[in-house]
Amino acid sequence: MSQAREPEDRGREIDRELISMNRRLTRLEDSQVTGRELKESFGRVYDDIDDLELYMGQRFDVMEQQFSELKQRFDRLEIEVRDLRVDLGGKMDAILRQITGMDS
Repeated sequence: MSQAREPEDRGREIDRELISMNRRLTRLEDSQVTGRELKESFGRVYDDIDDLELYMGQRFDVMEQQFSELKQRFDRLEIEVRDLRVDLGGKMDAILRQITGMDS
């Protein structure tokens, strides 16, 4: 009697394996991407990269302009500080000459 069941059990096991393989095959087919879909997806990715590159270029241009304006402001400030030092130095010399009596 156990021998009669053995072929049945083997048959059920084979059926289960075939059903399992069929499910896996169906999932694999469902997850496959066609060449056209892949090309379109890459096209979108490349378009996004191009948009990002354009945006970054624009941002870089704006930052470069702002940096240039800051440099000009700094240069003007540096000149003003230098002029103030000269003016202050001259005033200090005049004060010291007045104090020491070497003004003559």
